[in-house]
Amino acid sequence: MIKKRVFESSETGSSETVYDALTSRDIDCRIKSYEQKYGMPLSRYRKQFSCDNALPWEGIDLMDWEVLVEERSRRARQSRKSPSSRN
Repeated sequence: MIKKRVFESSETGSSETVYDALTSRDIDCRIKSYEQKYGMPLSRYRKQFSCDNALPWEGIDLMDWEVLVEERSRRARQSRKSPSSRN
């Protein structure tokens, strides 16, 4: 199953990411860049995030960040089930 998301923004147009095609290193780097950009882990950012007060790109960042964390977790679960399947 290919996991792909397209994010639409009136400011930036559309952005398509195929998460299955990202390496684990790419995922970790992108997650780390969001943590540095917002100064906190996703769990804390999600708690304080407000759609009413967010800038347009912050909502897109949040959705991308959430999918990246989900993909990293999915791969970790998959590797625990099958030690021979490494991404």
